[in-house]
Amino acid sequence: MTVKTIDNSFEPYGTFYDEPLEMSKHDLTSHEITSTSKKLDHLFVLPCESYIECPQGTARILISDAPDGGELKTFPVRHHIKLFPGIHFNIIPLSVPLTWNLITPGKEAQILPLSTPYTYQPVSVPFHVRRIIDCWFTRQEKPYNIVKAASRSYELLYVYEGSMNIRLSTGSYAMQAHDLIIYRADTASISIESSCSYLTVIFDVNHRKTLHILNHIFHCTSEMQQVLWKLLIESFEHSYYTGTLIICYLQEALLLLLQFYETISHKTLLSDSKSSQNDLLSEILTYMNTRIAEPITIEEICHEFFISRSSLQALFKTHLNTSPKNYLLNIKLQKSKELIRENQYTISEIAYMLGFSSIHYFSRLFKKYFNTTPSSYVKKISDNQNIAKNK
Repeated sequence: MTVKTIDNSFEPYGTFYDEPLEMSKHDLTSHEITSTSKKLDHLFVLPCESYIECPQGTARILISDAPDGGELKTFPVRHHIKLFPGIHFNIIPLSVPLTWNLITPGKEAQILPLSTPYTYQPVSVPFHVRRIIDCWFTRQEKPYNIVKAASRSYELLYVYEGSMNIRLSTGSYAMQAHDLIIYRADTASISIESSCSYLTVIFDVNHRKTLHILNHIFHCTSEMQQVLWKLLIESFEHSYYTGTLIICYLQEALLLLLQFYETISHKTLLSDSKSSQNDLLSEILTYMNTRIAEPITIEEICHEFFISRSSLQALFKTHLNTSPKNYLLNIKLQKSKELIRENQYTISEIAYMLGFSSIHYFSRLFKKYFNTTPSSYVKKISDNQNIAKNK
């Protein structure tokens, strides 16, 4: 999550200034640094106040107030920056390469490696509406019954006025004004006993996992009602931009639903039945293990399962007493030992296969976790095999 500099969230770390510093006047030394990658494997730290000036280009600053880089935050670099002593930082180049100046009172910055490299993730969405197959508004004044065949596409029903009953394979649902339901691949039986006005949208999304907000009745907030009203009105228009606007409104409505659902899920995460929590955790662990050879990030996992970072952290802390980042790192390192024992790949190849940024970073983590280097582990296995052969 990016943090804006117009609020007060940067205050614990430093301040901003507009005019470049006069080096000689303040007895300062400038160190020119060129950053060429959005993936960072280390942070800088100084025991004194330091200054960062980026003459050209676009960048963000990565900040941590802990030496282990526990909680990392990013801020846009819109001005020159003065950092307080002891702040751990690095510059993320958004325009590559980026040359920036680290200005200090003659002090050399200490370089501390990150336990896991940080890769900047631009703002993105977990899914997007690929197409709207059909969209229409119906006003039914008399009793009405219809059975809709199952479809692979999603269908959204929003009751604008009146009421209706809908029966799916998961049960029957009574819908009142401003209620909404989304379902997929299910036969739907709709029954209207008196007058009812409702909106129907049939659509597809670009996401391999099924939306997890299906078959729930949501009572729409005023914000959601306004978005759906704009979608409804636009469905009657026939301008050049109508199709794009409808998709945008539907995308907004779905994201509001997911946000609302996520808020509820996070509040009840520790109080809900443990079976549902275990099911979600099991899916996430399977996802991690099947993609162990890919450089996946925590952000990607959150997007894949429509879960916030805080909820993901709480889930792992509650059931595994660890963080998602440490769990992912652990299974990668355990897999590396398995691959080393198989003796089919070099250490460099194994590091690359498991998504580590470099063999040096992989070796450092391997030594930290297993108290031995990869090459020493190879030698130990070889020695054990020779002893076994000679017996």
